[in-house]
Amino acid sequence: MSDNKRDKDSYAKDTLEFSVPSEYIQNKRSQRRPPQQGMQRPGNNGQRPERQNPQRRQPSGQASQGQGVHSRTGQRQQIPGRNPNQMRGQGNNTASRTVNPQNRNNNMQSGVRPVQNRPPQNNRPVNNVSAPKPKKKKIRKKGGCLTKIIISLLSVFIVLFGIYSIIVMGFISKINIVETGERVSSSHSLLSSSSVKNILLIGTDSRGEDRGRSDSMILLSINSKTDKITMCSLMRDMYVQIPGYGSNKLNAAYSYGGPELLMDTIEENLYIKIDDYVTVNFVSFANIVDAVGGVEIKVSDNEADAMNVLLQSPEGVSFFGEPSEADLLDGGGTYNLSGKQALFYSRLRYVGNADFERTQRQRKVLEAIIKKAANPVRIGAVAKEALPSMNTNMSKLNMYLLSLRGPGFLLGYDVEQMRIPADDTYWGSDIDGMSVLEVDFEENIDLIEDKLYGNK
Repeated sequence: MSDNKRDKDSYAKDTLEFSVPSEYIQNKRSQRRPPQQGMQRPGNNGQRPERQNPQRRQPSGQASQGQGVHSRTGQRQQIPGRNPNQMRGQGNNTASRTVNPQNRNNNMQSGVRPVQNRPPQNNRPVNNVSAPKPKKKKIRKKGGCLTKIIISLLSVFIVLFGIYSIIVMGFISKINIVETGERVSSSHSLLSSSSVKNILLIGTDSRGEDRGRSDSMILLSINSKTDKITMCSLMRDMYVQIPGYGSNKLNAAYSYGGPELLMDTIEENLYIKIDDYVTVNFVSFANIVDAVGGVEIKVSDNEADAMNVLLQSPEGVSFFGEPSEADLLDGGGTYNLSGKQALFYSRLRYVGNADFERTQRQRKVLEAIIKKAANPVRIGAVAKEALPSMNTNMSKLNMYLLSLRGPGFLLGYDVEQMRIPADDTYWGSDIDGMSVLEVDFEENIDLIEDKLYGNK
């Protein structure tokens, strides 16, 4: 065992002391070094040197000089079991990319870039181009066209509604809005309904700051449940109880306390709740009629003669000046009455059945105005002439909301007329030197409840 150990140690020592001859190392380096003329470019002739293509490999079993694996003797040997084509990119290709450091420095100084062989094409990665994915078909939603039509219609409606609102608010701003004065609470319950709105129209002979007298009183009742507008004339000679002033004619309440006391007096005697009021003087009334283009009225001979008298009277001249020949009527017949003609027609009192026919004429003219004002072309002219001389206690918001229902009032609502006191519910009397109408209020209250608040 000791001899074997000495033999192994001796072999290991000889192996470690073995050195490769320097001549072999030098020959080995010279064989791996690429040709120098292929690595340089001419200095000043400006021509690009031709690249030396690597030698093509021969088929298996026909290795040429310079191919294969170097042996220690400097010859290349074929590796058994390996195809020479599988060694492309190794061996001489690696050696051909080695650049002499001295030549590299010379090329950099002369501005010539050293030429390096590109890597073999077989080693370049190949991009995998995937087939294009089929596009998904867009599924059209049903009703798309109908939705666009609805949106377009809504847009048009919103634009028109905005224009309408701007115009209406411009008209409303021209009305004289006054604060509601002091009111007196009624001593009993009143007739009222959420579907009924009552507005008192007061015609006065006021001028400037003068309150004047209430020449006509018409209750305009709008029932949205029955789609009906009722014009109820209130006779000014009714003998009533005026809160705080005792008994007197109805028109005296306006003289005592203005529209507020007049509304309180109507509520106290007829049990009907009045929401708002509007006052119109004589001149404004005539301007309204002119703005709608006149009103067509059938006039009797007696009415025509009485109208001519009023037109030429001092009162008529003070309002409108001297009448022209065109203002005077030639007799009875159907006329398109002008503003001042319609005014004096409405004020006739001593023709026919006195004040009863007088209130009937007033309602007839008012109905004709409403029908002609339904024409959109004339609304602007009516508003321009009438609104500046009108006074009301309605707020701008309430007037605007009422205007939204205006087209329905003019086109879709039925217009009816009535008078208080009704026939066979009154009698004439002389009290304190006054000619008055005493009224059966219970009968008239029942009639008001049926006509204004009934379902028919």
